[in-house]
Amino acid sequence: GAGTGSEVLGKGYIQWEAGFEAAHIPGLHYLTLPSSLFRFGVHKRIELRLEYGGVLAINDYPDSIPSSPDSHFYTPLPLYIGAKFLLCDHHGGSLDRKWIPRTALLVNVGVPLTSSMAQMVPISGLVDLLFEHEVTEWLSIGYDIGAHWEEWAPTPDIFASLGVNFEPTDHLGLFLESYNIFDPDALDLATGKRYTHCHVNLDFGLTYAVHPRVQLDVNAGFNLYNSATDLSGPKNHVFVGLGVTWLIRHP
Repeated sequence: GAGTGSEVLGKGYIQWEAGFEAAHIPGLHYLTLPSSLFRFGVHKRIELRLEYGGVLAINDYPDSIPSSPDSHFYTPLPLYIGAKFLLCDHHGGSLDRKWIPRTALLVNVGVPLTSSMAQMVPISGLVDLLFEHEVTEWLSIGYDIGAHWEEWAPTPDIFASLGVNFEPTDHLGLFLESYNIFDPDALDLATGKRYTHCHVNLDFGLTYAVHPRVQLDVNAGFNLYNSATDLSGPKNHVFVGLGVTWLIRHP
């Protein structure tokens, strides 16, 4: 959830972002192997994006998951091709318009890279509307709402987040975010019935610019609520992540 802001990369800029995350729920540990996101500024209001990653799951009780009998199994993620469009710049050119948030639209399409992936999820898509208010030079509030489709299902997952960002110095940044997902058409495998599933996560972290072109970040978080009651609560879902951002080229 963290890391997708409303800013759009300027024309001629190229940026690479890589991240690693480890998560734990009872019986399973997940390692998000270093994912890569390339951003290309093609217009002052448009950036193109290319993202890829994968997840390694470590199953403590392999016999408990019939479809995944191995103690370790790797799941590649689709190749995400997308673009972000700056719809409104919140500076507005005058102080009386500072209340208008900077607004951007993010659109992604997931392309399967393996035959098995193509059979399970032939295509996926994401649409996300992002907002950000600059309260002061060192404090901003960001929020977003979006939808994620798999196989262009008529009932996509809905996600929303709300975060606060502090920048006490030119090098250091701190953030706190609530990231929430709602699935209106989830399937209960035990009963075969459909229900509305939701989970609410809280994460926090810091960023530090070690060079004008290089930024490091670390974040951690936990689950506040999960409608699957056996997984609900901080003790059942925790995660920690590391990342690096490198501005490869600027005009």
